[in-house]
Amino acid sequence: MSSPRVQKLFEAMADPVNKLGKYGIKFRDVLRWQGRAADGKDAAVIDFTSGTWATTNQYAIITAEVASDVQNTPALRTQSHSSGHFIDGSVKFDVYMETPALWTDDQAKFQRDLLHHLRGQLGAPVRLHLTAALTQPTIDGVNGENADVTGTATDWMLPYGMVYPGGV
Repeated sequence: MSSPRVQKLFEAMADPVNKLGKYGIKFRDVLRWQGRAADGKDAAVIDFTSGTWATTNQYAIITAEVASDVQNTPALRTQSHSSGHFIDGSVKFDVYMETPALWTDDQAKFQRDLLHHLRGQLGAPVRLHLTAALTQPTIDGVNGENADVTGTATDWMLPYGMVYPGGV
């Protein structure tokens, strides 16, 4: 099961993206799956188009991991004062999507709206992974998949302005 804080972030993502793009969808219906990927990262599948993947869907797999410094220094992670265990802190996101056939179509607009929400509204670092057009991105352990088809990754895209540097 995904961590409670990240579950809430995933559940809340669809509404602002829906409002940004004026999609007119029932935002509670677009979160198709959430939980943990095989590598232990929190993950979710968001699809604004249908319940099953098809090319040109407004579809994304999002994984969240603890945001930290380059060395992943334990002293910089949030701990509970009462028990000393690490607790949910800031996260950064990896987003897996199909490369749009046209960068001016509805699929490309959805991708821009989702990235705007993650980087702009949430102020979180984001790394984008694009598969070839007509190729479904998959992550081992996410939504019943058992292999990764992750595509080409960008470098980390950092938010602009006065935000917490580690993530949301």
